[in-house]
Amino acid sequence: MEILQWGVRALIVVAVLVGRHHYRYPGGWGPAFSRTYAPERRELAQARRRLTARAVQAWFQRTAVQLRLSSAQAAHRRRVTAAEQALREAQNPGSGPVVGDLGTLILHQHTLSIGEDEELPLAGLTVRIHHGSKSHHLIVTEADGHVHHVPLSQSEHEENAVHAFVTLITNAARRDAVFQACLEDRVKAAQAALTEAEGDTTQEDAVRTELHDITQQHQLDPEQAVALARLKAARQKWKDVTGRLPAR
Repeated sequence: MEILQWGVRALIVVAVLVGRHHYRYPGGWGPAFSRTYAPERRELAQARRRLTARAVQAWFQRTAVQLRLSSAQAAHRRRVTAAEQALREAQNPGSGPVVGDLGTLILHQHTLSIGEDEELPLAGLTVRIHHGSKSHHLIVTEADGHVHHVPLSQSEHEENAVHAFVTLITNAARRDAVFQACLEDRVKAAQAALTEAEGDTTQEDAVRTELHDITQQHQLDPEQAVALARLKAARQKWKDVTGRLPAR
């Protein structure tokens, strides 16, 4: 059974090849296979190969430039994406990385979190310490005057550690004040950088011009014109001999 299946497959392959040969060299069995028509078949095959070679060469040249164009476009999109991200970060810097923590307090580059529910902007923030009998009391005042009371157990937090953390908050608040004062300038610079990135298509334009030039050259290629003329003549000769015009 397996031998029979292979035999059937072989017959199908042979039938396909014979059919294709008849299609490329029409006119019957003689023109397709007879030695009498061998010179005409050879001439037609050579003409087809020459034209195919020119077409393949042109395709490879265009494809290489198209790949470079795609690469240039992708690089441009990456520059624009990076500039957009920089603008978003300039407009909304967020909390920033963690600088330090003490008890329920978490100090970020731009904010101070009290527990899980409150996050205060650092700019204009001040902190005072009042030491009670059992607790250290931090009085946190926002720039708008809103006051927060944060008790820290003396059994869990040494006085020196509390003072060190308050100093850390004070210095971070001063740095953030400078940061916020320059925020508008950074946003403008990021917007300008985005506009420049969006408009900078120099590399794309150069490759696109090259692709256009190559396409024009291929359309006006004298060797391709000669190959087309030879194939046309070979096809016409085949028709004159066999009465059938072969496909290109």
